[in-house]
Amino acid sequence: MNIPFVKGVAGAALEVIKIAKAIQTNKEECDKLVGRTQSLLVVILGSLAGKTEDAIPNELRRGVERLTINFHEVLAELRIIDKRAQNWRAVVYYLDNGEKLKDCLAKLNWAMEEFQVTSKIDSCLRDLEHHEELRKGQEKIFESQQEVQNGQVRIEESQKELMTGQNDVRDRLVVIQEAIKEQSTSHELSSMPSTAMPPDPKIFGRQEYVEKAVSLLSDPGGKIVILGPGGMGKTSVALKVIHDSRVVILFGDNRCWVPCEQATSVPILTGLIAKSLNIPSSSSNDRLADIITFLKNSKLLYILLLDNFETPWDIEASSPM
Repeated sequence: MNIPFVKGVAGAALEVIKIAKAIQTNKEECDKLVGRTQSLLVVILGSLAGKTEDAIPNELRRGVERLTINFHEVLAELRIIDKRAQNWRAVVYYLDNGEKLKDCLAKLNWAMEEFQVTSKIDSCLRDLEHHEELRKGQEKIFESQQEVQNGQVRIEESQKELMTGQNDVRDRLVVIQEAIKEQSTSHELSSMPSTAMPPDPKIFGRQEYVEKAVSLLSDPGGKIVILGPGGMGKTSVALKVIHDSRVVILFGDNRCWVPCEQATSVPILTGLIAKSLNIPSSSSNDRLADIITFLKNSKLLYILLLDNFETPWDIEASSPM
């Protein structure tokens, strides 16, 4: 199929498959990603089969362009994972790579559902165009056979059938639009990193820091910042503190882990915090207000571990962060 934007999406998909197969760790997640990419490629090419570039509707064209963007986003993640897998510290990244691969798979699952809905919308629009052509033809027949009573009866019957068909198409569009809205909400939640608490790590030579942090946490409302260059074990110390039996007794299951590595904006950061606190979505679209209200109304103690908080902290001063 010699169409530039179709070649673009196919090339990006094949590159995803190539890199995913080459990654030496997390093979199960990589194989699932390869399978989903292959399925998505089949759906794309099947939807465009037999069409020339001029015959492809704008809505379907935009759907292919969005898929190309999704594939490139997945490619960026895979290149990071592949680079990690070749590093001598690959085992350190195994769990994080697994989460990133699951996020990539979720992105492609959502992309497939969105593209299939777009294809259905395109089919409905073609039906509408067909019905519009029928309507115009019936109007011409009505005008030319005004004096023929039998012809008028036939035209009126045709108009009734046309209205029934248009109502059916409108009903189908309403259902599809509701499906798109539900899928958008599902994607917003599924595309966020997992906030599941990592396991208790094994550390050496940091026990004095752990003890000091646990002591400070005995005062409700206390805040602790662990500073230092990358790789010195800040996350490990923080996880050791939050898994300490004394902290478990104080906070129970209300110990929340918030991965801030991808929190490059206020909505992403507040969304991650709300997700870690299991705060349901609301119609206000103000997640910060939801978080504050939830904590004020709660009679329980909560502790938040903001991992990699330097990402939102380093946003330039002009940002709302």
